[in-house]
Amino acid sequence: MTRPHHPLATAAAWLLICVLATVALILTTPAWGKIPWLIAAAAALRTAVKYAWPAARPAFRRTGPHGTAVVRLSGKIDAATADRTRRRLTDALATRPTALDIDMSKVELLTSDGAMAFLTTARIAHEQGIDVTVRNASPRARATLHTLGLDQLQHYHDG
Repeated sequence: MTRPHHPLATAAAWLLICVLATVALILTTPAWGKIPWLIAAAAALRTAVKYAWPAARPAFRRTGPHGTAVVRLSGKIDAATADRTRRRLTDALATRPTALDIDMSKVELLTSDGAMAFLTTARIAHEQGIDVTVRNASPRARATLHTLGLDQLQHYHDG
């Protein structure tokens, strides 16, 4: 049975190899002996970045010619995940899109604590003049967002 692949753990291992190759580079006396260690350190660093980049970049993408940022949320958005959700949404706004689409089709649960993440996003988007559209939110999720008064700051769209 194979173990699941963890890209950040793999990247950390390659960074360790890079550090070890750099130490060997520093400790090697003849100048010609440093070249293989330099190549090894550079290759290890490149491999570490290759594994870390997809795992570390924000989980949103720009689509279309209009610069719309799309954030797809999933699972439970509650007190435990609110900070991560807020970061994902504000990271999307940091790209200065013309609009922000929040796809909630895979959100199982949105609590009032989790919905607090939307307040920061709505405030920043409003200040920057960015339209926010929430797509495919369940009736319960919409009711939670409505309770916080976010109806005036974002639009809803199904389908």
